[in-house]
Amino acid sequence: MVIAFIGGIVLGFLFFYSLDFGINESKKFKNPSLFIFITSLIRVIILLAGFYFLAQSSGHKFFAALVGALVSRIYIVYFYRNKRN
Repeated sequence: MVIAFIGGIVLGFLFFYSLDFGINESKKFKNPSLFIFITSLIRVIILLAGFYFLAQSSGHKFFAALVGALVSRIYIVYFYRNKRN
């Protein structure tokens, strides 16, 4: 279950880092909404596939991975709020 938690943290960081990357890079495109849609679709597919792989038919492992992703979200939000100040 610890591996699922750590994997959830990695998935969360990957998800939210790619969100930041997609928003910043979308400014370079003529049609930024299409770029954001495609990157969002890719992010969600990777996140769901990672959760499926980490869960291995166990609700407890899925919950641990989900909590890990939420922990990484809390850390990233805290980091970006302090980065602005």
